[in-house]
Amino acid sequence: MIRLYLAFSLICLLVSTVSSQNASLHPPVIDMHVHGTNTTPGDLINRMKTLNIRYVFVANLGPELPLWNAAMNPAQYLPSLTFPCPQGQAAFVDRPCWGNSQEFPDLIWIRDQLRAGQIKGFGELLPELLGMSPADTRLEPYWQLAEEFDIPVAIHMGPGPPAAAYGLTPATAKLGAFRMAAGDPLLLEDVLLRHKKLRLVVMHAGWPFLDSMMALMYAHPNVYVDVGALQTESMIPRASYYRHLRGLVEGGFSKRIVFGSDFPTQVEIGINAISGADFLSSDQKSDILCNNAARFLRLDLSVCKP
Repeated sequence: MIRLYLAFSLICLLVSTVSSQNASLHPPVIDMHVHGTNTTPGDLINRMKTLNIRYVFVANLGPELPLWNAAMNPAQYLPSLTFPCPQGQAAFVDRPCWGNSQEFPDLIWIRDQLRAGQIKGFGELLPELLGMSPADTRLEPYWQLAEEFDIPVAIHMGPGPPAAAYGLTPATAKLGAFRMAAGDPLLLEDVLLRHKKLRLVVMHAGWPFLDSMMALMYAHPNVYVDVGALQTESMIPRASYYRHLRGLVEGGFSKRIVFGSDFPTQVEIGINAISGADFLSSDQKSDILCNNAARFLRLDLSVCKP
């Protein structure tokens, strides 16, 4: 029995050592684009250990928030709420967003969740899937809440599933209302001028609207971008991703670009895409992978120390 116990302890030690060694091979990372709908808390925690991910911004559905909040370390995790939802369903999984057919969460419920600290961010906001401008009046109460509670907001702008409006996607919800024009980052300008304290991340860096994205960032200092999904070469060819990223960097915005994965299978690929970009300096790589997000989220910058 003693030998069995010692053997088991040795195996646990070796697994822990290998995990630590693997993490040390990767630079510190904050992942600003995680979906609770395509992973589990256990898998995410393991991924964080293996890939040296120090903090995560997790977009989730209302009914699943309690599970995630109970499982995750609050020092490494920001719980965020995804909406609006077409017909009350999550667009890419067959699960309800709140248990009814409403596309938007109840305002009384969401205010209670914010006060209790169960929700600490909004995102991924998905008005583009409904062909809706972010300045649509239906979103205004949520922009007001975000500014009132001083929480970060992440909004999908730019690429959606290819041919989404034609029904040629794996999305469970019908996305016939999807409009690429609703992903133009400049549609956010009136929102930002009404809510000048808003902290906003434009997900997918507004690809392919590079000029509009740079114009918005030039005029509005609280706007950041994440690069979620752009590393996925089945969606965006690597040359196109790098051209967009290089444009943002050359435009002077390297301090306002943050890392995002979007898909669990794309985390390491995304980290390597930033690490391998020869037009980025080592400081710019560190900023994009970790430092910029720490500043945006108002975390202690020690979270990004090697």
